[in-house]
Amino acid sequence: MSTDDDAIVADLVGVLENLLFRRHDYIAGMRVPMNSHSSQDDLQTKVEQFWDAKPCDSDTSTKKVYSAEYFNDIENQRYRQQSHVMDLLTSLSFAGKRVLEIGSGVGTDARTIINSGGIYTGINVDAGSCEMTRRSLEIFNLPGMVQQVSALNLPYPDDTFDIVYSFGVLHHIPDVDTAVGEIRRVLKPGGRLVIMLYNRRSINYMVEIRHLRKWGVEILGLPRMLGILEKFGLPRAKLQRHRELRESIGRMSEDEWLSRNTDGPDNPYTRVYDARQAVELLSGFSEISQCVRFFDYTHWGLLGRCLPPRMRRVLGNKWGWHRVVEARKSSA
Repeated sequence: MSTDDDAIVADLVGVLENLLFRRHDYIAGMRVPMNSHSSQDDLQTKVEQFWDAKPCDSDTSTKKVYSAEYFNDIENQRYRQQSHVMDLLTSLSFAGKRVLEIGSGVGTDARTIINSGGIYTGINVDAGSCEMTRRSLEIFNLPGMVQQVSALNLPYPDDTFDIVYSFGVLHHIPDVDTAVGEIRRVLKPGGRLVIMLYNRRSINYMVEIRHLRKWGVEILGLPRMLGILEKFGLPRAKLQRHRELRESIGRMSEDEWLSRNTDGPDNPYTRVYDARQAVELLSGFSEISQCVRFFDYTHWGLLGRCLPPRMRRVLGNKWGWHRVVEARKSSA
């Protein structure tokens, strides 16, 4: 890319930052309260049921479920669309380390960890994800233990694991502080925690979820609008479900709206974090570092496809949906 192109990209980033974020700085400092209509136990049960019915990434392949082709297809899509995940895993030294993955989904990252020499334990709160991961490891003849366990009560002795890895899970746990305390307990002194949290200061949240999707739901009630939006590449089933929810629930709280617009319209619980909130969450850890990645251009139809790869990377590295946080348990 030429110097002129670099300048154009920089100018666009500056305009977007002024337009989308600086006027909303007060939002980043807000602590998001628990849904008033649900207790933590009720929410936790709903979280378990939701992921049991639809383990993460399980619906991204049309291959025969539980086949090698099915798991390979999911893996190829994940690491192609989210190359930063493979970059992260490659940067970590798993060989000979005891690794706990919280939320293994269909076992994609589990296989990468094991193939990199990690001594693997994976947990999920739901039976469906556990079955997916077990089948995945069996098909590829890989060692590893998979258990249906809650992160709120880990059944492992203190100082057990060298690395705890959890990509996109902690923001779905209502009592996340308890989960983080359990993670710290089972990590060895000097052990490494690597997590991904949804980023509050992202285009996905600040623009798409907080504004564009609200406008979209409002126009869903217009005649023939469902078919029109489907022609733009939006999934009909999700659009229909959002329209049903709008008609049955009406206006949602900001908390519920956020949850229902991440990982599917029936998702019961999600939170987003800015840099300060991530540090507060990991207040018992040291050497905390963060970066943001992943602008999902597929959400933006033709506009997203027309963006050059460099612009997508710039947007992802500045306002990406994934906040990757690394920290260590103090040796003292």
